[in-house]
Amino acid sequence: MFWMAVLLGNFYWAVMGNDRRMVQRNLSQILENPLEIKKTVRRTFVNYAKYLVDYTRMDLLREDNYSRLTDGFQGKEHIDRTFSQGKGGLILTAHLGNWEMGGVFLTLMGYPLNVITALDVETRLHDYRVRLRQGQRIKVITLNDTLSSSLAVLQALKANELVALLGDRDLFGKGIPVRFFGQTVFFPIGPALLARLSETALIPTFVLAGPKNRYLCRAEPPLFLQRTENRNEDLAINTQRIAAVMEKFIRSYPDQWYTFYDYFSRHGVS
Repeated sequence: MFWMAVLLGNFYWAVMGNDRRMVQRNLSQILENPLEIKKTVRRTFVNYAKYLVDYTRMDLLREDNYSRLTDGFQGKEHIDRTFSQGKGGLILTAHLGNWEMGGVFLTLMGYPLNVITALDVETRLHDYRVRLRQGQRIKVITLNDTLSSSLAVLQALKANELVALLGDRDLFGKGIPVRFFGQTVFFPIGPALLARLSETALIPTFVLAGPKNRYLCRAEPPLFLQRTENRNEDLAINTQRIAAVMEKFIRSYPDQWYTFYDYFSRHGVS
């Protein structure tokens, strides 16, 4: 199947000029060498095609076969330690690597998991994504601009469940400005705010494509979050810490950051 992904990824790279330019523009904020940027753009399209292949097959994964796709789960002890405290845990990730596969791995390892997802423009696509996740016992919390999704997250954490959320895109225009690859952009307020309200840990976790089409799963120690009486200052400082860990991993795996639009213009602070 991956030979087809390589062909499709290269085809997509060749014919989708606008997407190619957007990825190149984003990567120019991360990399300096023009030749390296050009090569990384192409690898990004191929890696994304592989991501899509695995995405369509994730309903086939079971407890007895998923381990053949991974090279272990580094830092699992951070999740276990947080989980043992009875307050659940917030799994922080980005549009990097295969975040969808990460959720499947966590449930197959026995963790009760909820994922926060934005509503897709196409309803049938959204429903398909929900069915795939629910088929792996993943509960879905659809993100919206009201309190309902936040309440659902807090209820899940109170029940000592994990909640996974993406933290690299501000979708509602209510974000917090941070420094990110030398630019000032808006990051979503949600991760830092939910961690503050729930008093639970925020664990950066990434599932990254490695050699031989296997995944490296990495959970970092929980972020040290400032908690004082100054709510706004705390949220700003903690969101900057979130941006820093995102930048570290994206810089290490730039060809797995799947952002096919002009990220720094859309989210930039004017």
